[in-house]
Order: sequence, then structure tokens, then C-alpha cells
Amino acid sequence: MATTSMLWLIDSDDPIADLRVGVVNDQVTAETLARNVIGDSVLVPRGETTLDRVASGADDEIGVAVYGRLAVIAGPRLAATAPSQLPTELVTARPTAHAYLVHTDTDAAYGVFAQWDQGRLRRSFAADPVDIVENEGLPFLFERPFWAGEHPLQYVDGVAHDPQALPFHPVEFAACAAHNWLGLRLDAASASPDDTGSDFPISRLPVSRFAIRPPGHQPTDDDHAQVTSAPPTTDTDAGPDEDDAPPVVKVARWFGFGKR
Repeated sequence: MATTSMLWLIDSDDPIADLRVGVVNDQVTAETLARNVIGDSVLVPRGETTLDRVASGADDEIGVAVYGRLAVIAGPRLAATAPSQLPTELVTARPTAHAYLVHTDTDAAYGVFAQWDQGRLRRSFAADPVDIVENEGLPFLFERPFWAGEHPLQYVDGVAHDPQALPFHPVEFAACAAHNWLGLRLDAASASPDDTGSDFPISRLPVSRFAIRPPGHQPTDDDHAQVTSAPPTTDTDAGPDEDDAPPVVKVARWFGFGKR
């Protein structure tokens, strides 16, 4: 996939374990969350699909899933070039302890990730291989090998190395964030360098798909077109205990962790 954009709202001490045990999408709660997110726009249900399809889907679509203490909102509208500019109302759309944003665009070689704790931005990063758009907060431990040059950019034969380039590929960097936070694999091309084959592919996560229409829009037959195939199921049908669910730019050159 060329792009992947998703925001995870987490109220679990171990979201990786929750996902690996198996999840079931609460479609009713997912639709409620989707309506809260789009505001006055008209939401048109389009059936069930998988996270990989909506995370890189059409501009006028959104995917939402609620797995007990975990929820995800996905689609091009989450493609923030600077995470700090993401609306607070979106990050806090569901009361949770943590929110994780991951956006990758392989065509543009652009990678983004961010973490909020209790609605407050803790860490954000957004860049292409040469220019950093945002780099806020203290780096996490998983970032160390990247900044240390252990995952260098790979150049095509005949292409000169840019002396101003980052010591890593931003898409790989963002994919590593998804791996560390959620144990997710975005796709084979952007798999974490630490992936041992145990990452959970987003193609196995069921989500509700919705079309977004302007305020006052009257749904048509085309609006109600359903997805043609059902999403694959996870290893088990058991999900987290529902009782535990919570209620519903300045561009800088890279130089260490600083901006100039």
C-alpha cells in the first residue's frame, strides 16, 4: 500500500497482547464513535472490511473499529503532516489513557508518528528523508538505533548520497513505532527492522467502513454500496471484556534532535 493513516485510542496496559488474543469489532460503538468524529457531516455505513483497506482508502471514507479497550480511526483524513496540528477533539474522541498516530506514505517517502497521554502530546515526529517537519518531545528508546545510524537510507545505484539526509528512512521509522506500540505490521515493505515474524498484520483487523458526505446530504443507492468481501477473522472470536471499555509548519533540516 502507498499510504497508511491511523489513530489508535488505547486504554489497555498491554494492547499488543489484546490484539494477539483476538479481537471483535463492536460495530454499534464503532458507528457512534465515527459519528462523533465527523461532526455535522453525514455518515453513510458501507459495511465491514479490514484495517489495511481503509487505512489507505478513499479521501471521502473513514474506517472505525472498537475492540473493547482499544479503538482505531483510519483513513486519509488522519494523514497529518504535523501531528501537533491534529484536532484535540479527534485525539480525545474516546476517553483513553493513550493515543497513537501512525502515518506512512511510501510514494512520498514520508513518515509520521505521535503519542498523546491523557490528551497531551508527548512525542511527535514527521519527516521525509531530508527535511524534518516536526520533532517534538523526548525520543523513545526504540528510536535510538535509527538516530545512531543502524538503519541507514538505502540509495539506488547511481544516486548520490545527500549529505543533509536523515540517517534512516522515515517510513521505516514510523513502521517501527507501530511495531513497538501495538505489535502491528503495516505491510511487508515497511516492516519493522526488528520484526521477527510475530507482528500482527493490519489486514487481519476487522473495521467498519463509512462514507463521509457534506452536511444535509441525502444518501443515495450508491452511498449504500457494500464492500464485496467479508474481512478475514482473527485466530479467536474472543475479544476484551466489554465491561472494561471506556465510554464513548515549520520545516527544519536534521541535525541530531534539534531544529534550525
